[in-house]
Formats: sequence, structure tokens, C-alpha cells
Amino acid sequence: MSDRMTIDVDTGPLLAALAAIPKAVLRHLKPAAKISADRIAVEARARVRRRTGKTGDAITVEETRNGEGYVVFVGGDRQHIGSWNEFGTKFMTAQPFLFASARLEEGAHDRRAREAVQAAIDETGLGD
Repeated sequence: MSDRMTIDVDTGPLLAALAAIPKAVLRHLKPAAKISADRIAVEARARVRRRTGKTGDAITVEETRNGEGYVVFVGGDRQHIGSWNEFGTKFMTAQPFLFASARLEEGAHDRRAREAVQAAIDETGLGD
């Protein structure tokens, strides 16, 4: 009588699901990131100090260069003014608007990201 047991398991479907997870996560996570970026931009426009309104108008949401997410920034000829407001200078105190807006969106983005990852897991069949 043998004191060993052999189990033969086909790991092909599991390995295929694991290989598909990164693409599925990106497919679900990118729209969630767009929502967060848009909400950060709206909040930053509301928070930025206004004199002419040009800095608020220059707050931009763009897709990242690698296409996997989004970035929110002050663009155009207002970049330096956005930086001065955000971080201050030796002549003025900081008046943060962009990072404060991102911090406010942090919890909601975390929830959306978790839901996106769970949706990707469910889509690939790993959540069963």
C-alpha cells in the first residue's frame, strides 16, 4: 500500500485568467481614473485664487503618455502661476488648490479603484 497521493490538475484556465487580469484591471480602472481626474479639475478650478480666471481656465485633464491614466495640471502660459500659487515663492505664501483638491478626491477614488479591480476579477472568472 502506497503512502502517497497524486493529484493531476489542469492549471491552464487559472493561468489564462491570471494572465488576463492586468488588461482587465486597466480596462476597468482607466474610466474610474478619468472620473477622479475630472472631479479634481473641477474642485481645483473652484479653489484657485481668482483675479482674471485664466489660471482656473488653464487647469487641464489629459491622458498620460503611456495611455494608462490621466494627469491634472495647469497648462499653457499659466504653468508658472499655478506653481507659484500651489507652492508659494519667497515673496508670497502658498495658496494650494491642486493638491488639496486631489486629497479631497482620495477616498472616492480609492472606492472606485477597488470596485474596478473587483469588476476585473469578476470578469476574468477569478472571483468565483
